Amino acid sequence: MKKYILLFALAFFLHTLSKAQCFPDRHSTNFFDGWISCEPAANPNPLRPKSHFIMYDFGKVFMLGKMRIWNTNDPSHLDWGMRDVAIDYSIDGENWLHAGDYTFPQANGLSTYEGATGPDLLEIEARYLLITALNNYGGECFGLSEMRVDGEEVIISDVENIEDFDCVDVSIYPNPFAEKMTLMLAPGCEGNIRYVLYDALGHELVSDQFQLSPGLNKSVELGRELPSGSYMLFLEFGGQTIQKNVIKVNRT
Repeated sequence: MKKYILLFALAFFLHTLSKAQCFPDRHSTNFFDGWISCEPAANPNPLRPKSHFIMYDFGKVFMLGKMRIWNTNDPSHLDWGMRDVAIDYSIDGENWLHAGDYTFPQANGLSTYEGATGPDLLEIEARYLLITALNNYGGECFGLSEMRVDGEEVIISDVENIEDFDCVDVSIYPNPFAEKMTLMLAPGCEGNIRYVLYDALGHELVSDQFQLSPGLNKSVELGRELPSGSYMLFLEFGGQTIQKNVIKVNRT
């Protein structure tokens, strides 16, 4: 079921709008109704320097899609609005991936301002979303009024069947996982199977291969020693291959 995440940029947390807008897509012309940063701070992404940024914690892992942006709309401070930004995302708030660099249009300072279409995050899976300002429209401070993003919750299932080989049923559980994940193989024929687990940068982390026999199920535990993050599981059997994205999350 698709959910709509409505986020207000204030103090890095969800903000309850105290000054109601006349219409859902119009926005206040007061700078203090949004997020403002006048001093750079240590960025949550250690690869970035001190900067002006907003980090959102959705509380759960969501698959994120299209964004809509309302920039700083105070007529006296339109130059505070974020211009070029870097958007990073994370499962655990420690390991970050880069979604891309984007430009946020400047607001017009009118009470009828309805924001602008933002980037499409293309179904990245994240609990944390980090927007870092690379520059603004010339002001001394940096601001953003509001941000919305489409999101679909990533559900942790007990058992997830993935694409099967011709004579081997393949399942993993759970996914995402907090401690370990189990790869279950139910073969209906003989053959040698190989699996490899890669990190998000394509580095090989774990690999093994073994012989399967009909009627003898095989289970493999993976991920116990890995940090939280996104990984790719690759399997090869009888000239066929399967790839599956798996996620390890922080235990809550």
